Amino acid sequence: MPLTREQKQNILEDLTDKFSRAKAAILVDFNKLSVSKTMELRRNLKSANAEYKVAKKTLISRVLRFGHFENIDLDNFKTQVGIIFSYVDPVATAQSVWKFSKFNEALKILGGFLPARADGGFDWQDKDKIIALAKLPSREILLWQLVRTIAVPLSGLVGVLKGNIRNLVSVINQIKLKK
Repeated sequence: MPLTREQKQNILEDLTDKFSRAKAAILVDFNKLSVSKTMELRRNLKSANAEYKVAKKTLISRVLRFGHFENIDLDNFKTQVGIIFSYVDPVATAQSVWKFSKFNEALKILGGFLPARADGGFDWQDKDKIIALAKLPSREILLWQLVRTIAVPLSGLVGVLKGNIRNLVSVINQIKLKK
């Protein structure tokens, strides 16, 4: 049964709201994904503060055309398109989707929109860039690596300064012993 004009308007409003709140949006091909696997995907995404939505490509295209998104023709994808909205951490969402797609070949990453422009708009990134984003370490690990990178030279400086003080004390002791 085709959607009524009112139903389409409600879907457009819902998609517009989700795109406006999202920090990133990943497009996926879900053509042969079973209902049970879809529910599993939704549970995985919920833990990453993300949401999975399915809509007609024409409705998605209309929302993208009027939003701050790079123009992309969804008709180039000869499959059904689902959208995964990331509301907090795009990296965690990309990791969750990528891990899920590795074990469930029915879900394929098509690409995604990531924030990249000064006007607050989003640029289209192909599948390879989304997977590269998913392979990044988590935010906590990146922060730990940054702290370690800053701390190592500082601890080396402290060791050098301790050595100079220790040598000074040793020289003073030698002078004291000679007198």
